[in-house]
Amino acid sequence: MPKAKERYSQTKHKKWTMPKWMEPYRKFINNTGGNSVEDLMNNHRDTVFNNAPLAILCVAVKSEVALLETLHKEGKLSADSATD
Repeated sequence: MPKAKERYSQTKHKKWTMPKWMEPYRKFINNTGGNSVEDLMNNHRDTVFNNAPLAILCVAVKSEVALLETLHKEGKLSADSATD
């Protein structure tokens, strides 16, 4: 039986792409360490045990994206808020 880490690395993840409505907010997602938002959202291999700085960047970006998704779903984002 494969170890837990091996099983997790074999799990298929759907590739995340930034939705069109979120593009104007891309400039506000700053804590990427020079990586793209898509790269960090699709990073399912790095953990705090093998690459803590990158794992923390992933968590930060995923929380920012989750907040944007929630605000969008609740209708609390306006077109003007992305240009301010």
